[in-house]
Amino acid sequence: MLSNREFALWWAGQSVSQFGDGILNVALPLLVLAITDNATDMGLVVAARLVPTVAFLLLGGAVSDRVSRRLAALTSDAARAVLTAVLGALAVGGRLDLGELLVGSFLFGLFDALFFPASTALLPEIVAVSELTAANSVSRLWGTLAGGLIGPLAGGVIASTIGSSWALVVDAGTFVVSALCLAAMRPTPTPSPSPHSMMSDIAEGLVYCRRTPWIIWTISIAGLVNALVFAPSAVLVPLYFRRVLHTSSWVVGLAFAAFGLGGVLGSLLMMGRQPRRRVRFMWLAWSVGTLLAVPFGLSHVVWLAVALVVVMGALLMLGNILWQSLMQAEVSGEILGRVSSVDWVVSLGLSPVGVALAGLVADRVGVRTTIAAPGAVVAVLGLVLLVAVRSITAIDRRVGDGPSKA
Repeated sequence: MLSNREFALWWAGQSVSQFGDGILNVALPLLVLAITDNATDMGLVVAARLVPTVAFLLLGGAVSDRVSRRLAALTSDAARAVLTAVLGALAVGGRLDLGELLVGSFLFGLFDALFFPASTALLPEIVAVSELTAANSVSRLWGTLAGGLIGPLAGGVIASTIGSSWALVVDAGTFVVSALCLAAMRPTPTPSPSPHSMMSDIAEGLVYCRRTPWIIWTISIAGLVNALVFAPSAVLVPLYFRRVLHTSSWVVGLAFAAFGLGGVLGSLLMMGRQPRRRVRFMWLAWSVGTLLAVPFGLSHVVWLAVALVVVMGALLMLGNILWQSLMQAEVSGEILGRVSSVDWVVSLGLSPVGVALAGLVADRVGVRTTIAAPGAVVAVLGLVLLVAVRSITAIDRRVGDGPSKA
């Protein structure tokens, strides 16, 4: 795959950017705790980024179907580099407060809303359809290695040594590298001009998803999983290891890195492989991974909790690679940006609420219950739907093995 120059540049930029994200995912919650020492504030900062992302994703998808996807992603990376650099300078100088963090997170989320659909729609423009699963596996493997394993470990070390503030500065630098890689790519085609209004284009993406069972059911259950289990982990994992298991800050980084290690293993398992029953395999991987939140939340042993995180990360990655490949192979490129934006909106729609409430609920009913109970409920619901709603797996029963454009 890396012999493809355009893919190699895209892969390199994203891997470096995700390394910075991995550092920040560990350091930012610890930075908030250092500023306010309040679990609810941690949830508010994470939610402040998610709210504008969800609110503007449909618009971001419509824009990415009207302009060059490469330029849209480049604009987003450049803007996020500036924002993170400003916040980093304030933090290092000891002048960053909660209000500024909330504003910065909100602005950051606006440009996330442009980047997510643009990047999803960009890959099929630089990689053949037959190579999409391999390309997604390679990009997920190295992105997870950098952002889910090495980055969190580095974040824990940075937080424990020179301080969490410097993580923002490092993250800004990784966005600069990503932007430079996108700038070095050859121009990609601009989609044909739409004869309809922006609102009509958005509506077309919504209708397409509503009428496609495997999409609407998958993104709906994914929305619940993200809102109740995975998005709140940004708040609950640091609380769990610091306040429940009473570990050091570096163990928080180790826990996030364990999730990344699982993602690496999941990516390796998907290299060159594609199960015939793609949707069924994807749902089972996600459901079992979600169910493992129960023994994780109830564990009293640090090594066992970390080991469970590895398995959860592997199963989540298996499903994620299949999902992204399904979307890119089965949805027409002309509408892929808008369909991807609907996916992101529904999948993340309730996540700001889940994140904002995670710290508050944990203070009321305990961290263990806040982790384990939602995992059990959502996993069982997913398995029941997989069996009961046959239209979810209709494309698994389609005649022929090869992917096609919808």
